[in-house]
Amino acid sequence: MLTSLIGITIILGAITGFVDFSERAFLGEIGGQIAHGVLIMACFTLVGAAFWFFGWKIGLLDLLVVFIASNLGLTLQGYFRKKSSLR
Repeated sequence: MLTSLIGITIILGAITGFVDFSERAFLGEIGGQIAHGVLIMACFTLVGAAFWFFGWKIGLLDLLVVFIASNLGLTLQGYFRKKSSLR
């Protein structure tokens, strides 16, 4: 259960970071903003579940994973944007 919790958190965090700075194409509409809010709430609900079920050490680790995954998604989005503009 712990590995699936952290895995899902990594995936949601990366998607959140990737979507957050996609030149506002996705977040320009109200539906995109709602979807982004749902992604963020899902990430932090998983962090709360980690605190609740596994204690504060795993909860802090999961919180760190959310921040790292969202920054990784942001970095990948910037990398793909630069790579596509070179063509």
